[in-house]
Amino acid sequence: MGTGVDSTMVTKYFHMTFVMGFLFTICLSSVFMQPGNYGKIAFVSDRDTKNQIYVMNADGRNLVNITNNFFNNTNPSWSPGGTKIAFSSDRDGNYGIYTMNTDGSGVQWLTSNLDDGWDPAWSPDGQKIAFVVGRHGDEEIYVMDADGTKQVKVTNRSGADYGPAWSPDGKKIAFVSETGGSGSLYVMNADGSNVQRLGSHVTEARDPTWSPDGEKILFVSWEKDKKGIYIINADGSDVRRLDNSPSSVDNPAWSPDGTKIAYSLGVENYNISVTNADGTETLSSSGMWKYDIFVMNADGTNQRRLTSGPTEDKESTWSPDGEKIAFTAYSDIMDQIYMMNPDGSDQVRLSTNSCKHFLPKWSPDGQKIAFNLFCGDTSFQAYTMDAVGSNYAILPVTESLSGWPAWSPDGEKIAFSAYIDGIVGIYVIDVRGNTVVNVKKGGWYTDIAWSPDGEKIAYTAHGDVEGTSKIYVINADGSNLVSLTSGNNDDWNPAWSPDGKKIAFVSERDGNLEIYVMDADGSNHVNLTNNMASDTAPTWSPDGEKIAFVSDRDGNEEIYVMNADGSNQVNITNNPCDDRDPDWCCQSLIEPSPTSSPPVTEPFPTEIYAAIIISLVTAAVLVYIFFKKRS
Repeated sequence: MGTGVDSTMVTKYFHMTFVMGFLFTICLSSVFMQPGNYGKIAFVSDRDTKNQIYVMNADGRNLVNITNNFFNNTNPSWSPGGTKIAFSSDRDGNYGIYTMNTDGSGVQWLTSNLDDGWDPAWSPDGQKIAFVVGRHGDEEIYVMDADGTKQVKVTNRSGADYGPAWSPDGKKIAFVSETGGSGSLYVMNADGSNVQRLGSHVTEARDPTWSPDGEKILFVSWEKDKKGIYIINADGSDVRRLDNSPSSVDNPAWSPDGTKIAYSLGVENYNISVTNADGTETLSSSGMWKYDIFVMNADGTNQRRLTSGPTEDKESTWSPDGEKIAFTAYSDIMDQIYMMNPDGSDQVRLSTNSCKHFLPKWSPDGQKIAFNLFCGDTSFQAYTMDAVGSNYAILPVTESLSGWPAWSPDGEKIAFSAYIDGIVGIYVIDVRGNTVVNVKKGGWYTDIAWSPDGEKIAYTAHGDVEGTSKIYVINADGSNLVSLTSGNNDDWNPAWSPDGKKIAFVSERDGNLEIYVMDADGSNHVNLTNNMASDTAPTWSPDGEKIAFVSDRDGNEEIYVMNADGSNQVNITNNPCDDRDPDWCCQSLIEPSPTSSPPVTEPFPTEIYAAIIISLVTAAVLVYIFFKKRS
């Protein structure tokens, strides 16, 4: 008989090899794919006027406002699968419970039939949400299905019950009750039965949260002289304090792997400042008390601050994969500069302090933005910053009044309106601050705009010989002044088309503010918007095909885009707040040059590579062993 291998046997062993390799791959891949110690956190902040929910990495990077509206949004809570966030909001009147996708889309109102709902908490299987209903000391805990149906009251006691937190197995709910003491800590079955108090001496408890293994419960104590984060065994034994801060703390939250705790800490006597390019400090602000997000190890060591600034940052909550932290930021109130895609997506705030920021203007290479800044009762100033919002620098002029900055097409100069050495007028400064030249004096000039070839400057003159605002053009050296508009109406906001052949502008000649376009010599005026609303602030797209502008036609000021002939007018911001001062970024960024680097392909995920390699190696080893034994 030969020593060859039977083909049926070979097929059998190849099948066995594949199955074993697949199972082995799953086991090892689960190790490779475990999330790291740092994940993502959701939290609450008021940095954008109202309480909003933000998501950030656990090291404080990649901060994103995901609610981004004019209402209060609080109490974020991740679903176990990491695909939804439950939260409280007053967007429909009273506070209610809502869910949304983790990018802020897909908002659903779950408690439209109840008064005032808050403190949502997902069950571990994602099928139910516990929450609080009521007010004025008569709060009770309810449980409902995750779609808002089957709402059941599970507490019915004298005094308020609040702060529900599910145990990891979904069988119990920890909560705080004013029954039998001021803020006592309790545990009950998920259906409301078998209520037990934990730690008979624990008072003024808040924010209970279970450890991922279900063995311990974190809570905050507000008891006088004992304020801090505490940990207690789930059976009520062994209470001990974790933090060492004398300040108030709130909202402790375990990381999914149980190794870290995020929390809010009250910070006293904080100071925020902006540093100028020369190293001097300006625009400082201070206050006596605020909250920021901190993180520490589960044993209380290595306490680190994640957020800072003049806002209240609270209610941190980890994403289930440990990759993000959502939070609520509680309002700097002032005007801020944001960046977004032309379709309105990916709106990101760039400005970094609580002063008024307005009239942003991109540098031609897209690396910097010039803007006006106004703080308190001081005069406004022209500033520049990097396009990511860093490195504020004031234009190097000594007087207190400057504004309406406009970059020359080559990016080497900035024209602006200012009061210097007793002269009001238009000035041009080189970007290194070496020379300042007055090109037009003796009037109140705004809306400064360079022609695309850098040879001319258009601007608005207010209170001219006819007592109205009119648009003029002057050579960049101050010669050859030409009036482009005339009459008894106001005209302003000139904006050159990219080819320099036309100028868009605003006029009230038809009874309200409309966007017009004219030839660069002032002829052929055409109304593009032609409606009963106020339409202002035109800015051309780099290819000259579209014009962005501001309109209040939908009840508040929003940014619209239309074709250059006035057709296809579309609202691209569409929110309850006022959005103003659009400025298109840059031809060089929209159409990369032929010499620019090719696009970088997103790398294949490392864990997938690991799984493939492990599978192939495992299969090869098993096949080798099989044939080795048969030979």
